[in-house]
Amino acid sequence: MDEDSPFGDRLLEVIAVVLLAVSTLGTAWSAYQASQWSGVQTQDNQQETNHRLEANRQFARATQTFTYDSSVIALYAQAVQAKNAALADFYRGTMARKGLLPFLDKWEATVRAGGTPTPLLEDPQYVNAQSSGYTAEQDAAEKAARAAQQAAQQSQSYTLNTIVLAVALFFAGVTSSFRYRSVRTLLIILAILTLSFAATRLADLPIA
Repeated sequence: MDEDSPFGDRLLEVIAVVLLAVSTLGTAWSAYQASQWSGVQTQDNQQETNHRLEANRQFARATQTFTYDSSVIALYAQAVQAKNAALADFYRGTMARKGLLPFLDKWEATVRAGGTPTPLLEDPQYVNAQSSGYTAEQDAAEKAARAAQQAAQQSQSYTLNTIVLAVALFFAGVTSSFRYRSVRTLLIILAILTLSFAATRLADLPIA
């Protein structure tokens, strides 16, 4: 810097250096956070996929359970109708799942009362018992999908802020390329305004 430079020019140069430093740090931080949120999005997407796969497994398991239970109930009903107590006891004590026994009890009570048993798929208690695993995994998948979407939005916001800070960095960086103080002052003002806008956005963004 020339010793004969006016104080105003020296002040502008100092301000430009400070703006360059702040803009550089802000740009690096925004880029880092954009990368971090992108990583969070990737993890959430993987969790969503895992939950979807587990939900499919739970659905297949529930379907197999329903098929098996329906077969056991049909065989049990035939044994009861035929008054074959030994065979009915076999189906009830050996073939039926423990989780099915309460429904068999309810089925028998309904028959003794002269009513018609409720089909398994129309029994809310039975359906809820079989679908609880599938429903839980589906809910977890939806939650992970929403989290991934939010992470993507945060990553985009930080990326946009990186661009804004790069503009501030440009304004501050080219200040020394101009001799006229009025032009340099204008560039400094633009850099300050741009940096202030970026700082306001950063204050509202969460940290990964």
